[in-house]
Amino acid sequence: MSAFDALRHDDRPARPDQRFATHLRNRLTDALVAPVELPERNRPMTDATTPATSRTAATGALHPYITVGDAAAAIEWYTEVLEARETVRYVGDDGRIGHGELEIGGAKLMLSDEYPDFGAVSPRTVGGSPVKLYVEVPDVDAVWELALSNGADGQRPPEDQAYGRRACAFSDQFGHQWMVQTVTADPPATEIEDGLGGDFTVVASEPAVEVGYVTIPFDDTSVARRFYGALFGWATEDGSLGSEYAHVGNTRLPIGMTPGGVGAATLYFRIDDADRYAEQVVALGGSVLSRAGHASGETIECVDDQGSAFTLWHPADGY
Repeated sequence: MSAFDALRHDDRPARPDQRFATHLRNRLTDALVAPVELPERNRPMTDATTPATSRTAATGALHPYITVGDAAAAIEWYTEVLEARETVRYVGDDGRIGHGELEIGGAKLMLSDEYPDFGAVSPRTVGGSPVKLYVEVPDVDAVWELALSNGADGQRPPEDQAYGRRACAFSDQFGHQWMVQTVTADPPATEIEDGLGGDFTVVASEPAVEVGYVTIPFDDTSVARRFYGALFGWATEDGSLGSEYAHVGNTRLPIGMTPGGVGAATLYFRIDDADRYAEQVVALGGSVLSRAGHASGETIECVDDQGSAFTLWHPADGY
């Protein structure tokens, strides 16, 4: 054996240092990937972030990021079958999509073409994926038919489920698995357990009570309607008690304007059981000052155990 043969090593793929790979990928992305403007598809997005409670807490929503063998075709497929709306596309010099974003039912789906050198490979390349994507639609049967007619692999046809959904499952032509459902009911946990044949126990946490309505007092609500309409774009309408009252109809948290002089805003906490919460206020050291019925439901004026005022609101049907 020659010295060259003795020193020779077989060519084996080596995994690069992760920091080096990340740095190289960022440099390549900056150098090669140029954003494509989509002005007809872009619109201002509402900031839904919440302040972080720690240095590691997420400050925004969690978004799935998928890799597909043909990102351009995938965008067209999701647009056709799921009525997705494309908002962002970055295309490299080689024609591959380095980054794309779609809106589906108010949620964001991110995707890219395959970049094997950076570990970005599709389910078709690795032989499947354990990840499933879930989306709710108005008509699951229509989506099922549309998906299959566009090349999806049907796994479970639409069927009514004990948990109040009509659901189906399919794998799209790019290898990603989808669970598509239509809400049909909101059954209680005991009914769901019975429908599942006793094989599961439903454990669900109670949703936290949140502010359901805010009223802000003004000396003159007509002046306030003009001012905040021009400032914030608030669209107001007369309240049920007359034109001196106003309801802001285009905000996520409903807001009302009331006459009677400038003062502190009133917070209405939306509850599901007026008697239970009224009893808890007293049991915890607070006081119930008054209770009143309205077309919008029952309101309970309270003070907490330190004297701060607040109002409970048990909404009527439709509110």
